[in-house]
Amino acid sequence: MAIGHRRGWSMTAGIAVLVAGGLYFAGPWALKNWAVDALEKATGQPVALEHLSFNPFTATASLRRLDIGNSDSPMIHVDKAEVALAWHTLWQSGIHVERVDLTGPRLHLVTTSDGLNITQLGGSDDAGKSTALIIDSIKAQNGEIDWVNRTQSPPVQLAVTDLSLTLEDYDSRSASPMQGEATGTLNGGQLHADGRFGVSPLTGDLQVKGQDIGLELINPWLSRLSRVQIDQGTLSAHGTLAFGEAKQGQVQWQGELEASAVSVLDGRQRPFFSVDQARLKGMDLLTGDHLKADRLSMSGSKMMAIIDEDGSFNLTTSLGLQSGESSTQDQTSQDNAQQDNAMAIALGHMDVSDGVFNFEDRHMSPKVTLGIESLEGTMQDFDTRQDTPASYTFKGLESRQTPVTIKGQFNAAAPSGIMNLKVDRLPLERFAPYIQRFGGYRVEQGTADLDLHYRLHDGRLDANNHVILRHLDLGEEVPGGDTSLPLKNLIAVLQGEDGVINLDIPIDASVEGGGVDVSKVVWQIVGEALENMVTSPIETLEAMISGDDDSDDNAGSGKASRAYTEGPLSQVVTDPSDE
Repeated sequence: MAIGHRRGWSMTAGIAVLVAGGLYFAGPWALKNWAVDALEKATGQPVALEHLSFNPFTATASLRRLDIGNSDSPMIHVDKAEVALAWHTLWQSGIHVERVDLTGPRLHLVTTSDGLNITQLGGSDDAGKSTALIIDSIKAQNGEIDWVNRTQSPPVQLAVTDLSLTLEDYDSRSASPMQGEATGTLNGGQLHADGRFGVSPLTGDLQVKGQDIGLELINPWLSRLSRVQIDQGTLSAHGTLAFGEAKQGQVQWQGELEASAVSVLDGRQRPFFSVDQARLKGMDLLTGDHLKADRLSMSGSKMMAIIDEDGSFNLTTSLGLQSGESSTQDQTSQDNAQQDNAMAIALGHMDVSDGVFNFEDRHMSPKVTLGIESLEGTMQDFDTRQDTPASYTFKGLESRQTPVTIKGQFNAAAPSGIMNLKVDRLPLERFAPYIQRFGGYRVEQGTADLDLHYRLHDGRLDANNHVILRHLDLGEEVPGGDTSLPLKNLIAVLQGEDGVINLDIPIDASVEGGGVDVSKVVWQIVGEALENMVTSPIETLEAMISGDDDSDDNAGSGKASRAYTEGPLSQVVTDPSDE
Protein backbone atom coordinates (compact mmCIF):
# COMPACT_ATOMS: atom_id res chain seq x y z
CA MET A 1 0.00 0.00 0.00
CA ALA A 2 2.76 2.36 0.90
CA ILE A 3 4.48 1.74 -2.42
CA GLY A 4 1.26 2.37 -4.36
CA HIS A 5 0.58 5.51 -2.39
CA ARG A 6 4.02 6.85 -3.21
CA ARG A 7 3.53 6.05 -6.91
CA GLY A 8 0.26 8.03 -6.90
CA TRP A 9 1.93 11.09 -5.49
CA SER A 10 4.74 10.80 -8.00
CA MET A 11 2.33 10.66 -10.91
CA THR A 12 0.45 13.70 -9.56
CA ALA A 13 3.67 15.66 -9.16
CA GLY A 14 4.77 14.68 -12.66
CA ILE A 15 1.49 15.82 -14.15
CA ALA A 16 1.79 19.14 -12.28
CA VAL A 17 5.32 19.64 -13.59
CA LEU A 18 4.18 18.85 -17.12
CA VAL A 19 1.27 21.29 -16.82
CA ALA A 20 3.54 23.97 -15.37
CA GLY A 21 6.10 23.35 -18.07
CA GLY A 22 3.42 23.49 -20.75
CA LEU A 23 2.15 26.73 -19.37
CA TYR A 24 5.68 28.10 -19.18
CA PHE A 25 6.54 27.25 -22.79
CA ALA A 26 3.14 27.33 -24.52
CA GLY A 27 1.56 29.91 -22.26
CA PRO A 28 3.22 32.99 -23.83
CA TRP A 29 1.78 32.19 -27.26
CA ALA A 30 -1.72 31.65 -25.89
CA LEU A 31 -1.40 34.57 -23.49
CA LYS A 32 -0.19 36.88 -26.25
CA ASN A 33 -3.27 36.13 -28.38
CA TRP A 34 -5.50 36.50 -25.35
CA ALA A 35 -3.87 39.80 -24.35
CA VAL A 36 -4.14 41.26 -27.85
CA ASP A 37 -7.79 40.28 -28.09
CA ALA A 38 -8.57 41.63 -24.61
CA LEU A 39 -6.77 44.95 -25.23
CA GLU A 40 -8.54 45.45 -28.54
CA LYS A 41 -11.88 44.99 -26.83
CA ALA A 42 -10.89 47.20 -23.90
CA THR A 43 -9.52 50.10 -26.00
CA GLY A 44 -11.57 49.78 -29.16
CA GLN A 45 -8.34 50.14 -31.16
CA PRO A 46 -6.18 47.69 -33.17
CA VAL A 47 -3.35 46.22 -31.06
CA ALA A 48 0.03 44.82 -32.14
CA LEU A 49 2.41 43.04 -29.78
CA GLU A 50 5.84 41.72 -30.77
CA HIS A 51 6.62 39.53 -27.75
CA LEU A 52 5.01 38.54 -24.47
CA SER A 53 6.31 36.26 -21.74
CA PHE A 54 4.44 35.24 -18.59
CA ASN A 55 5.56 33.96 -15.22
CA PRO A 56 2.65 31.97 -13.77
CA PHE A 57 4.24 31.84 -10.32
CA THR A 58 4.16 35.66 -9.95
CA ALA A 59 1.38 36.43 -12.47
CA THR A 60 3.80 38.86 -14.14
CA ALA A 61 4.01 39.47 -17.87
CA SER A 62 6.89 41.08 -19.76
CA LEU A 63 6.35 42.49 -23.23
CA ARG A 64 8.18 44.23 -26.06
CA ARG A 65 6.93 46.69 -28.68
CA LEU A 66 3.28 47.20 -27.89
CA ASP A 67 1.30 49.40 -30.34
CA ILE A 68 -2.28 50.52 -29.74
CA GLY A 69 -3.96 52.31 -32.63
CA ASN A 70 -3.26 52.69 -36.32
CA SER A 71 -0.13 50.77 -37.32
CA ASP A 72 1.26 53.73 -39.31
CA SER A 73 0.97 56.13 -36.38
CA PRO A 74 -0.10 54.30 -33.20
CA MET A 75 -1.77 56.27 -30.45
CA ILE A 76 0.24 54.42 -27.78
CA HIS A 77 3.66 52.80 -28.26
CA VAL A 78 5.73 51.03 -25.58
CA ASP A 79 9.28 49.74 -26.05
CA LYS A 80 9.26 47.53 -22.94
CA ALA A 81 6.82 46.87 -20.12
CA GLU A 82 6.33 44.69 -17.09
CA VAL A 83 2.75 44.02 -16.08
CA ALA A 84 1.68 42.47 -12.76
CA LEU A 85 -1.81 40.96 -13.14
CA ALA A 86 -4.28 40.35 -10.38
CA TRP A 87 -4.77 36.57 -10.04
CA HIS A 88 -8.52 36.71 -10.53
CA THR A 89 -7.97 38.15 -14.05
CA LEU A 90 -7.07 34.62 -15.16
CA TRP A 91 -10.60 33.34 -14.63
CA GLN A 92 -12.79 36.46 -14.49
CA SER A 93 -13.91 38.74 -17.32
CA GLY A 94 -12.02 41.94 -17.88
CA ILE A 95 -8.39 42.78 -17.18
CA HIS A 96 -7.25 43.86 -13.74
CA VAL A 97 -3.64 45.05 -13.61
CA GLU A 98 -2.04 45.79 -10.27
CA ARG A 99 1.10 47.42 -11.63
CA VAL A 100 2.51 48.57 -15.00
CA ASP A 101 6.14 49.64 -15.41
CA LEU A 102 6.82 51.20 -18.82
CA THR A 103 10.12 51.99 -20.52
CA GLY A 104 10.17 54.28 -23.57
CA PRO A 105 6.40 54.85 -23.86
CA ARG A 106 5.09 57.29 -26.48
CA LEU A 107 1.64 58.86 -26.48
CA HIS A 108 0.67 60.31 -29.85
CA LEU A 109 -2.20 62.79 -29.55
CA VAL A 110 -4.01 64.16 -32.61
CA THR A 111 -6.72 66.82 -32.68
CA THR A 112 -9.01 66.78 -35.71
CA SER A 113 -12.44 68.17 -36.44
CA ASP A 114 -13.79 65.09 -34.62
CA GLY A 115 -11.89 65.94 -31.44
CA LEU A 116 -8.90 64.43 -29.63
CA ASN A 117 -8.04 60.88 -30.64
CA ILE A 118 -7.37 59.64 -27.10
CA THR A 119 -11.01 60.17 -26.20
CA GLN A 120 -11.82 57.29 -28.54
CA LEU A 121 -10.24 54.80 -26.13
CA GLY A 122 -12.63 52.61 -24.18
CA GLY A 123 -14.29 50.34 -26.72
CA SER A 124 -17.83 50.66 -28.04
CA ASP A 125 -20.59 52.65 -26.43
CA ASP A 126 -22.23 49.37 -25.44
CA ALA A 127 -20.53 48.57 -22.13
CA GLY A 128 -21.72 44.99 -22.30
CA LYS A 129 -19.58 44.30 -25.39
CA SER A 130 -16.39 46.01 -24.16
CA THR A 131 -13.84 44.47 -21.84
CA ALA A 132 -13.20 46.29 -18.59
CA LEU A 133 -9.62 47.44 -18.05
CA ILE A 134 -8.55 48.33 -14.53
CA ILE A 135 -5.02 49.51 -13.74
CA ASP A 136 -4.09 50.28 -10.15
CA SER A 137 -0.73 51.91 -10.86
CA ILE A 138 1.23 53.04 -13.95
CA LYS A 139 4.85 54.16 -13.87
CA ALA A 140 6.77 55.34 -16.94
CA GLN A 141 10.28 56.53 -17.66
CA ASN A 142 12.06 57.91 -20.76
CA GLY A 143 8.65 58.61 -22.26
CA GLU A 144 7.32 61.11 -24.77
CA ILE A 145 4.00 62.82 -25.43
CA ASP A 146 3.55 64.55 -28.77
CA TRP A 147 0.48 66.44 -29.93
CA VAL A 148 -0.55 67.44 -33.45
CA ASN A 149 -3.38 69.89 -34.06
CA ARG A 150 -4.65 69.20 -37.58
CA THR A 151 -7.45 71.75 -37.33
CA GLN A 152 -4.84 74.41 -38.22
CA SER A 153 -2.96 74.78 -41.49
CA PRO A 154 -0.13 73.99 -41.36
CA PRO A 155 -0.61 71.55 -38.46
CA VAL A 156 0.76 72.62 -35.07
CA GLN A 157 2.99 70.28 -33.09
CA LEU A 158 4.16 70.12 -29.46
CA ALA A 159 6.25 67.47 -27.75
CA VAL A 160 7.16 66.67 -24.14
CA THR A 161 10.25 64.47 -23.96
CA ASP A 162 12.25 62.76 -21.16
CA LEU A 163 8.91 62.05 -19.51
CA SER A 164 8.59 60.43 -16.11
CA LEU A 165 5.01 59.60 -15.18
CA THR A 166 3.01 58.09 -12.35
CA LEU A 167 -0.75 57.43 -12.63
CA GLU A 168 -3.12 55.63 -10.30
CA ASP A 169 -6.66 54.23 -10.41
CA TYR A 170 -7.53 53.86 -14.09
CA ASP A 171 -10.88 52.16 -14.81
CA SER A 172 -12.25 52.07 -18.34
CA ARG A 173 -15.77 51.56 -16.95
CA SER A 174 -15.69 54.78 -14.92
CA ALA A 175 -15.56 58.46 -15.83
CA SER A 176 -13.59 59.21 -12.66
CA PRO A 177 -10.18 60.77 -13.44
CA MET A 178 -6.86 59.30 -12.39
CA GLN A 179 -4.48 60.83 -9.87
CA GLY A 180 -0.99 61.42 -11.22
CA GLU A 181 2.29 63.27 -11.43
CA ALA A 182 4.61 63.92 -14.37
CA THR A 183 7.88 65.69 -15.19
CA GLY A 184 9.39 66.27 -18.60
CA THR A 185 11.13 68.59 -21.03
CA LEU A 186 9.13 71.05 -23.16
CA ASN A 187 11.00 73.09 -25.79
CA GLY A 188 14.21 73.13 -23.78
CA GLY A 189 12.57 73.85 -20.41
CA GLN A 190 11.38 71.76 -17.50
CA LEU A 191 7.70 70.99 -16.91
CA HIS A 192 6.09 69.46 -13.83
CA ALA A 193 2.42 68.67 -13.30
CA ASP A 194 0.43 66.83 -10.67
CA GLY A 195 -3.29 66.41 -10.06
CA ARG A 196 -6.25 64.61 -11.58
CA PHE A 197 -6.45 63.58 -15.22
CA GLY A 198 -9.12 61.64 -17.14
CA VAL A 199 -9.22 60.25 -20.67
CA SER A 200 -12.87 59.52 -21.38
CA PRO A 201 -14.28 62.05 -20.97
CA LEU A 202 -11.18 64.22 -21.33
CA THR A 203 -10.73 66.21 -18.13
CA GLY A 204 -7.90 67.62 -16.09
CA ASP A 205 -7.29 69.63 -12.94
CA LEU A 206 -3.53 70.02 -12.57
CA GLN A 207 -0.99 72.03 -10.62
CA VAL A 208 1.61 73.04 -13.23
CA LYS A 209 5.10 74.47 -12.88
CA GLY A 210 7.31 75.35 -15.85
CA GLN A 211 10.86 76.65 -15.94
CA ASP A 212 12.74 78.24 -18.87
CA ILE A 213 10.43 76.97 -21.62
CA GLY A 214 11.26 78.38 -25.06
CA LEU A 215 8.60 80.88 -26.12
CA GLU A 216 8.99 80.14 -29.83
CA LEU A 217 6.53 77.26 -29.40
CA ILE A 218 3.60 79.71 -29.37
CA ASN A 219 4.45 81.14 -32.83
CA PRO A 220 1.91 78.91 -34.66
CA TRP A 221 -0.90 80.34 -32.53
CA LEU A 222 0.54 83.86 -32.68
CA SER A 223 0.55 83.72 -36.47
CA ARG A 224 -3.25 83.37 -36.44
CA LEU A 225 -3.60 86.71 -34.66
CA SER A 226 -0.81 88.81 -36.16
CA ARG A 227 2.31 88.82 -38.32
CA VAL A 228 4.75 89.17 -35.43
CA GLN A 229 7.03 86.28 -34.52
CA ILE A 230 8.90 85.47 -31.32
CA ASP A 231 12.59 85.17 -32.12
CA GLN A 232 13.75 84.14 -28.66
CA GLY A 233 12.77 84.18 -25.00
CA THR A 234 11.89 81.84 -22.16
CA LEU A 235 8.77 81.36 -20.07
CA SER A 236 8.41 80.23 -16.47
CA ALA A 237 5.02 79.61 -14.87
CA HIS A 238 3.25 78.12 -11.90
CA GLY A 239 -0.47 77.79 -11.37
CA THR A 240 -3.53 75.66 -12.00
CA LEU A 241 -4.55 74.25 -15.40
CA ALA A 242 -8.09 72.91 -15.81
CA PHE A 243 -9.57 71.64 -19.06
CA GLY A 244 -12.16 69.39 -20.66
CA GLU A 245 -15.14 68.37 -18.58
CA ALA A 246 -13.56 70.04 -15.56
CA LYS A 247 -14.30 73.40 -17.27
CA GLN A 248 -17.28 72.54 -19.51
CA GLY A 249 -15.02 71.93 -22.51
CA GLN A 250 -12.95 75.09 -22.00
CA VAL A 251 -9.39 75.61 -20.81
CA GLN A 252 -8.58 77.72 -17.76
CA TRP A 253 -5.22 78.85 -16.42
CA GLN A 254 -4.88 80.59 -13.08
CA GLY A 255 -1.48 81.56 -11.77
CA GLU A 256 1.63 83.55 -12.63
CA LEU A 257 3.85 83.87 -15.69
CA GLU A 258 7.35 85.25 -16.09
CA ALA A 259 9.09 85.86 -19.42
CA SER A 260 12.80 86.62 -19.81
CA ALA A 261 15.00 87.88 -22.66
CA VAL A 262 12.08 88.07 -25.10
CA SER A 263 12.67 89.31 -28.65
CA VAL A 264 9.81 89.77 -31.14
CA LEU A 265 10.17 90.41 -34.89
CA ASP A 266 7.71 92.35 -37.03
CA GLY A 267 6.15 91.20 -40.29
CA ARG A 268 9.37 91.99 -42.17
CA GLN A 269 11.58 90.06 -39.74
CA ARG A 270 12.96 93.21 -38.07
CA PRO A 271 13.26 93.87 -34.32
CA PHE A 272 9.82 95.00 -33.14
CA PHE A 273 9.60 94.52 -29.38
CA SER A 274 11.85 93.15 -26.68
CA VAL A 275 11.80 92.94 -22.91
CA ASP A 276 14.42 91.85 -20.42
CA GLN A 277 11.86 90.63 -17.92
CA ALA A 278 8.06 90.64 -17.72
CA ARG A 279 5.97 89.29 -14.85
CA LEU A 280 2.23 88.66 -14.93
CA LYS A 281 0.68 88.08 -11.50
CA GLY A 282 -2.84 86.96 -10.66
CA MET A 283 -3.53 85.76 -14.20
CA ASP A 284 -6.91 84.18 -14.97
CA LEU A 285 -7.47 82.94 -18.53
CA LEU A 286 -10.67 81.16 -19.56
CA THR A 287 -10.75 80.46 -23.30
CA GLY A 288 -13.60 82.20 -25.07
CA ASP A 289 -14.52 84.27 -22.02
CA HIS A 290 -11.84 86.37 -20.36
CA LEU A 291 -8.18 87.17 -19.81
CA LYS A 292 -7.53 88.96 -16.55
CA ALA A 293 -4.45 89.79 -14.53
CA ASP A 294 -3.82 91.70 -11.34
CA ARG A 295 -0.44 93.12 -12.30
CA LEU A 296 1.98 93.26 -15.24
CA SER A 297 5.53 94.46 -14.61
CA MET A 298 7.98 95.03 -17.47
CA SER A 299 11.65 95.90 -17.11
CA GLY A 300 13.96 96.78 -19.97
CA SER A 301 11.29 96.86 -22.67
CA LYS A 302 12.02 98.27 -26.12
CA MET A 303 9.58 99.11 -28.91
CA MET A 304 10.50 99.95 -32.51
CA ALA A 305 7.88 101.82 -34.56
CA ILE A 306 8.68 102.26 -38.27
CA ILE A 307 6.99 104.04 -41.16
CA ASP A 308 8.46 102.31 -44.20
CA GLU A 309 9.40 103.76 -47.57
CA ASP A 310 6.03 102.68 -48.98
CA GLY A 311 4.18 104.52 -46.21
CA SER A 312 3.10 101.42 -44.27
CA PHE A 313 3.29 101.46 -40.47
CA ASN A 314 4.78 98.36 -38.84
CA LEU A 315 2.53 98.60 -35.77
CA THR A 316 -0.63 98.26 -37.87
CA THR A 317 0.69 95.81 -40.47
CA SER A 318 2.44 93.51 -37.98
CA LEU A 319 -0.36 93.45 -35.42
CA GLY A 320 -3.00 92.78 -38.08
CA LEU A 321 -4.86 96.05 -37.50
CA GLN A 322 -6.98 97.03 -40.49
CA SER A 323 -6.81 100.45 -42.03
CA GLY A 324 -8.63 102.18 -44.82
CA GLU A 325 -12.30 103.02 -45.29
CA SER A 326 -13.37 99.77 -46.96
CA SER A 327 -11.67 97.51 -44.47
CA THR A 328 -13.09 99.58 -41.64
CA GLN A 329 -16.63 99.16 -42.96
CA ASP A 330 -16.18 95.42 -43.41
CA GLN A 331 -14.74 95.07 -39.94
CA THR A 332 -17.49 97.15 -38.34
CA SER A 333 -20.22 94.65 -39.20
CA GLN A 334 -18.12 91.80 -37.86
CA ASP A 335 -17.31 93.69 -34.69
CA ASN A 336 -20.96 94.50 -34.06
CA ALA A 337 -21.94 90.86 -34.50
CA GLN A 338 -19.21 89.62 -32.15
CA GLN A 339 -19.08 92.43 -29.62
CA ASP A 340 -21.24 90.70 -27.03
CA ASN A 341 -19.23 87.47 -27.29
CA ALA A 342 -15.76 89.05 -27.38
CA MET A 343 -13.24 87.90 -24.82
CA ALA A 344 -12.93 90.34 -21.94
CA ILE A 345 -9.44 91.68 -21.24
CA ALA A 346 -8.70 93.28 -17.88
CA LEU A 347 -5.48 94.42 -16.23
CA GLY A 348 -5.47 95.89 -12.75
CA HIS A 349 -2.04 97.51 -12.82
CA MET A 350 0.86 97.76 -15.26
CA ASP A 351 4.24 99.30 -14.54
CA VAL A 352 7.11 99.89 -16.96
CA SER A 353 10.69 100.66 -15.98
CA ASP A 354 13.86 101.37 -17.96
CA GLY A 355 11.94 101.29 -21.24
CA VAL A 356 12.85 102.58 -24.70
CA PHE A 357 10.60 103.73 -27.54
CA ASN A 358 12.23 104.29 -30.94
CA PHE A 359 10.54 105.76 -34.01
CA GLU A 360 11.77 105.93 -37.60
CA ASP A 361 10.01 107.53 -40.56
CA ARG A 362 11.78 106.03 -43.57
CA HIS A 363 9.17 107.57 -45.84
CA MET A 364 10.98 110.89 -45.38
CA SER A 365 14.31 111.83 -46.87
CA PRO A 366 16.44 112.23 -44.88
CA LYS A 367 15.05 109.69 -42.41
CA VAL A 368 13.35 111.00 -39.27
CA THR A 369 14.41 109.31 -36.03
CA LEU A 370 13.08 109.82 -32.51
CA GLY A 371 14.13 107.92 -29.39
CA ILE A 372 12.58 108.08 -25.92
CA GLU A 373 14.73 106.41 -23.28
CA SER A 374 14.50 105.88 -19.51
CA LEU A 375 10.79 105.31 -20.06
CA GLU A 376 8.85 104.70 -16.86
CA GLY A 377 5.18 104.74 -16.06
CA THR A 378 2.01 103.00 -14.94
CA MET A 379 -1.46 102.13 -16.18
CA GLN A 380 -4.34 101.15 -13.91
CA ASP A 381 -7.82 99.63 -14.17
CA PHE A 382 -7.93 98.60 -17.84
CA ASP A 383 -11.09 96.58 -18.55
CA THR A 384 -12.82 96.09 -21.91
CA ARG A 385 -16.17 95.21 -20.30
CA GLN A 386 -16.38 97.99 -17.73
CA ASP A 387 -17.55 101.47 -18.68
CA THR A 388 -14.81 103.07 -16.59
CA PRO A 389 -11.60 104.57 -17.97
CA ALA A 390 -8.10 103.28 -17.37
CA SER A 391 -5.58 105.92 -16.33
CA TYR A 392 -1.96 106.02 -17.47
CA THR A 393 1.18 108.11 -16.95
CA PHE A 394 4.51 107.65 -18.71
CA LYS A 395 7.70 109.72 -18.56
CA GLY A 396 10.97 109.53 -20.44
CA LEU A 397 13.81 111.42 -22.06
CA GLU A 398 14.16 112.11 -25.76
CA SER A 399 17.82 111.70 -26.75
CA ARG A 400 18.65 111.48 -23.03
CA GLN A 401 18.04 115.18 -22.46
CA THR A 402 14.52 116.30 -23.41
CA PRO A 403 11.76 115.42 -20.89
CA VAL A 404 8.64 113.79 -22.35
CA THR A 405 5.44 113.18 -20.38
CA ILE A 406 2.34 111.30 -21.57
CA LYS A 407 -0.70 110.90 -19.36
CA GLY A 408 -4.43 110.46 -19.71
CA GLN A 409 -7.35 108.06 -19.59
CA PHE A 410 -8.84 105.53 -21.99
CA ASN A 411 -12.16 103.69 -21.93
CA ALA A 412 -11.91 100.49 -24.02
CA ALA A 413 -15.55 99.46 -23.54
CA ALA A 414 -16.83 102.55 -25.38
CA PRO A 415 -13.72 103.85 -27.16
CA SER A 416 -13.07 107.26 -25.67
CA GLY A 417 -10.34 108.95 -23.75
CA ILE A 418 -8.07 111.89 -23.18
CA MET A 419 -4.31 112.26 -23.62
CA ASN A 420 -1.86 114.98 -22.73
CA LEU A 421 1.64 114.98 -24.26
CA LYS A 422 4.19 117.46 -22.93
CA VAL A 423 7.69 117.97 -24.30
CA ASP A 424 10.06 120.72 -23.20
CA ARG A 425 12.92 122.10 -25.31
CA LEU A 426 12.68 119.48 -28.07
CA PRO A 427 15.35 120.22 -30.71
CA LEU A 428 13.65 120.93 -34.02
CA GLU A 429 16.47 119.21 -35.87
CA ARG A 430 14.63 115.96 -35.00
CA PHE A 431 11.82 117.04 -37.33
CA ALA A 432 13.93 118.84 -39.90
CA PRO A 433 12.86 116.47 -42.72
CA TYR A 434 9.18 117.30 -42.07
CA ILE A 435 9.88 121.03 -42.05
CA GLN A 436 11.94 120.70 -45.21
CA ARG A 437 9.19 118.82 -47.02
CA PHE A 438 6.10 120.67 -45.81
CA GLY A 439 7.76 124.01 -45.00
CA GLY A 440 10.27 124.13 -47.84
CA TYR A 441 13.33 125.21 -45.81
CA ARG A 442 16.19 123.62 -43.98
CA VAL A 443 16.33 124.04 -40.19
CA GLU A 444 19.45 125.59 -38.74
CA GLN A 445 18.37 125.68 -35.10
CA GLY A 446 15.40 125.99 -32.77
CA THR A 447 13.50 124.18 -30.03
CA ALA A 448 9.84 123.42 -29.40
CA ASP A 449 7.74 123.13 -26.26
CA LEU A 450 4.69 120.96 -26.94
CA ASP A 451 1.59 120.79 -24.75
CA LEU A 452 -0.81 118.63 -26.74
CA HIS A 453 -4.30 117.78 -25.47
CA TYR A 454 -6.42 115.16 -27.29
CA ARG A 455 -9.94 114.00 -26.51
CA LEU A 456 -11.68 111.07 -28.25
CA HIS A 457 -15.46 110.86 -27.83
CA ASP A 458 -18.42 109.71 -29.92
CA GLY A 459 -16.17 108.88 -32.87
CA ARG A 460 -14.63 112.35 -32.91
CA LEU A 461 -11.17 113.60 -32.01
CA ASP A 462 -10.82 117.05 -30.49
CA ALA A 463 -7.43 118.55 -29.84
CA ASN A 464 -6.00 121.77 -28.48
CA ASN A 465 -2.30 121.88 -29.17
CA HIS A 466 -0.17 124.56 -27.57
CA VAL A 467 3.15 124.93 -29.38
CA ILE A 468 5.97 127.26 -28.39
CA LEU A 469 8.82 127.62 -30.89
CA ARG A 470 12.03 129.17 -29.61
CA HIS A 471 14.77 130.71 -31.75
CA LEU A 472 13.61 129.05 -34.95
CA ASP A 473 16.16 129.74 -37.65
CA LEU A 474 15.49 128.54 -41.19
CA GLY A 475 18.26 127.93 -43.68
CA GLU A 476 18.14 127.89 -47.43
CA GLU A 477 15.07 126.85 -49.38
CA VAL A 478 14.79 123.20 -50.36
CA PRO A 479 13.80 122.57 -54.00
CA GLY A 480 10.54 120.67 -54.44
CA GLY A 481 9.10 121.39 -51.01
CA ASP A 482 5.33 120.81 -50.70
CA THR A 483 4.48 124.33 -49.51
CA SER A 484 2.73 127.42 -50.81
CA LEU A 485 3.09 129.52 -47.65
CA PRO A 486 5.68 132.31 -47.27
CA LEU A 487 7.09 130.55 -44.22
CA LYS A 488 9.97 132.92 -43.55
CA ASN A 489 7.61 135.91 -43.63
CA LEU A 490 5.23 134.20 -41.19
CA ILE A 491 8.02 133.32 -38.80
CA ALA A 492 9.39 136.83 -38.93
CA VAL A 493 5.94 138.27 -38.19
CA LEU A 494 5.08 135.83 -35.40
CA GLN A 495 8.45 135.77 -33.68
CA GLY A 496 8.72 138.24 -30.82
CA GLU A 497 11.77 140.06 -29.61
CA ASP A 498 12.66 137.14 -27.38
CA GLY A 499 12.66 134.79 -30.39
CA VAL A 500 9.48 132.96 -29.26
CA ILE A 501 6.47 131.95 -31.35
CA ASN A 502 3.41 130.96 -29.31
CA LEU A 503 0.57 129.11 -31.10
CA ASP A 504 -2.60 127.26 -30.14
CA ILE A 505 -3.71 124.83 -32.88
CA PRO A 506 -7.19 123.34 -32.36
CA ILE A 507 -8.32 120.21 -34.21
CA ASP A 508 -11.85 118.93 -34.65
CA ALA A 509 -11.98 115.66 -36.56
CA SER A 510 -13.80 112.39 -36.98
CA VAL A 511 -11.89 109.13 -36.60
CA GLU A 512 -11.99 108.79 -40.40
CA GLY A 513 -10.54 112.23 -41.13
CA GLY A 514 -10.58 115.83 -40.08
CA GLY A 515 -8.65 119.06 -40.16
CA VAL A 516 -7.14 122.00 -38.39
CA ASP A 517 -9.42 124.90 -37.41
CA VAL A 518 -7.66 127.34 -39.73
CA SER A 519 -9.72 130.36 -38.71
CA LYS A 520 -8.41 130.27 -35.14
CA VAL A 521 -4.84 129.86 -36.33
CA VAL A 522 -5.25 132.79 -38.75
CA TRP A 523 -6.66 135.02 -36.01
CA GLN A 524 -3.68 134.12 -33.84
CA ILE A 525 -1.35 135.16 -36.67
CA VAL A 526 -3.25 138.44 -37.07
CA GLY A 527 -3.15 139.04 -33.34
CA GLU A 528 0.55 138.32 -33.08
CA ALA A 529 1.25 140.55 -36.07
CA LEU A 530 -0.75 143.44 -34.56
CA GLU A 531 0.97 143.02 -31.21
CA ASN A 532 4.39 143.00 -32.83
CA MET A 533 3.33 145.97 -34.99
CA VAL A 534 2.62 147.99 -31.85
CA THR A 535 5.80 147.00 -30.02
CA SER A 536 8.20 146.92 -33.01
CA PRO A 537 6.49 148.54 -36.01
CA ILE A 538 9.55 149.00 -38.23
CA GLU A 539 10.93 145.48 -37.74
CA THR A 540 7.50 143.96 -38.32
CA LEU A 541 6.90 145.88 -41.55
CA GLU A 542 10.33 144.94 -42.77
CA ALA A 543 9.66 141.27 -42.02
CA MET A 544 6.29 141.35 -43.78
CA ILE A 545 7.77 142.97 -46.88
CA SER A 546 11.11 141.21 -47.21
CA GLY A 547 11.15 138.41 -44.63
CA ASP A 548 11.39 135.85 -47.46
CA ASP A 549 14.41 136.74 -49.55
CA ASP A 550 13.23 134.60 -52.45
CA SER A 551 9.54 135.53 -52.48
CA ASP A 552 9.78 137.54 -55.71
CA ASP A 553 11.62 134.75 -57.49
CA ASN A 554 9.04 132.25 -56.42
CA ALA A 555 6.06 134.36 -57.32
CA GLY A 556 5.99 133.24 -60.90
CA SER A 557 7.08 129.69 -60.31
CA GLY A 558 3.60 128.36 -59.66
CA LYS A 559 4.24 127.45 -56.02
CA ALA A 560 1.59 129.84 -54.78
CA SER A 561 -1.12 127.74 -56.38
CA ARG A 562 -0.05 124.48 -54.72
CA ALA A 563 -1.87 123.26 -51.64
CA TYR A 564 -0.85 120.70 -49.05
CA THR A 565 -1.48 117.15 -50.23
CA GLU A 566 0.25 115.34 -47.37
CA GLY A 567 0.95 115.73 -43.68
CA PRO A 568 -0.93 117.40 -40.85
CA LEU A 569 -1.93 120.44 -42.93
CA SER A 570 -3.46 118.42 -45.75
CA GLN A 571 -6.91 119.63 -44.70
CA VAL A 572 -5.97 123.33 -44.76
CA VAL A 573 -7.36 125.33 -47.72
CA THR A 574 -4.46 127.39 -49.10
CA ASP A 575 -6.07 128.57 -52.34
CA PRO A 576 -9.46 130.37 -52.45
CA SER A 577 -10.31 128.50 -55.64
CA ASP A 578 -10.31 125.25 -53.66
CA GLU A 579 -13.26 126.29 -51.54
